[in-house]
Amino acid sequence: MIMIEGKKIMHTVRISAVVIAAALLLGGCGKKPENKNLLAGMELVEQYDFQGALDSFDTALLNDEDLELVYRGRGIAYMGLGNYAEAETAFLESIKSAQGRASELVYDTNYYLASAYMKQGKYADAEAVYSAIIGLKKKEKDAYYMRACAVLRQNRYDDAVADFEKAFSLDSGDLDLVTDAYVEMQAAGFGEQGKSYIQDFMQKREKELKDGEKGIMYYYLEDYESARKYLDPFVNGNDASLSMILGQTYEKLGNMNYAAVVYQTYLGANEPDAAIYNSLGICLMHQEKYDEAVEAFENGIAMGSSDYLQELKFNRIVASEYTGDFSQARTMMEEYLQIYPDDARAKKEYEFLKTR
Repeated sequence: MIMIEGKKIMHTVRISAVVIAAALLLGGCGKKPENKNLLAGMELVEQYDFQGALDSFDTALLNDEDLELVYRGRGIAYMGLGNYAEAETAFLESIKSAQGRASELVYDTNYYLASAYMKQGKYADAEAVYSAIIGLKKKEKDAYYMRACAVLRQNRYDDAVADFEKAFSLDSGDLDLVTDAYVEMQAAGFGEQGKSYIQDFMQKREKELKDGEKGIMYYYLEDYESARKYLDPFVNGNDASLSMILGQTYEKLGNMNYAAVVYQTYLGANEPDAAIYNSLGICLMHQEKYDEAVEAFENGIAMGSSDYLQELKFNRIVASEYTGDFSQARTMMEEYLQIYPDDARAKKEYEFLKTR
């Protein structure tokens, strides 16, 4: 049995989100009648029904619908299922079908391809894709940022720093870019260098920063008392990101009860948010309130379309284990592995469950 940690802080994703990609596809194909299976597949992607989407894309291929878009859609669906090798193949086919066109759609597909490489640990391949994008778009800050992540994983610290700093120079006011770079540097063991990015940003833009932004930056600087001071006024607000980080701040301060109150206050006053439900569930797990944690994860799952759907499903299984309901947890894990067959962590956990 494992204790979940989860994706606790919401970072801005540098690669286009699945729903955004779906919208691009729907717009790009012009809603042609002959592409009806493609459209159906992308609607299922928006609903996070990735297996159903693949079935529609298979039919689209049989009907000779737009190959560039169909293969792209298949890649996105495979990414959603965690099957990154198949996603790589699909994105390569999509790019091939573009026949050398350098459209915005092709650029975005290349970002997805690089993401599939990153997920598989093919960092040199990902770097090559980002370098190709930079070669054609010299001011593409996201490509510099992502290339920095790729080279950092290849232990090329100086190259990573150069790319991060180039990305900062292209958009000096992007707070998310700076905090994301910090997270990457910290994960690679260079937390102090990452903190210097935040400190430099604060010094240069101190007069422009809003209280919420200051709270975020103090959180990443691990000055949790200062973060709490600036974030506390947002406890009754409607900004999910600020509520998330405020809750995390109280967790870092050891006040799990109030962290749960922060999450519950947000959920009680605003539209449901899957990420907040996930963090609430994790917080309740740390308090050994396992039945309540299961309920929180189930509420997040019930929302359906969510970038957190896979994580919520896995966390619900682990929480069910802690309630002692191993039979139910085993059944849910079998269902989970049918949807996410390449999840190594889940496979290991299933072996444990089979002994119970």
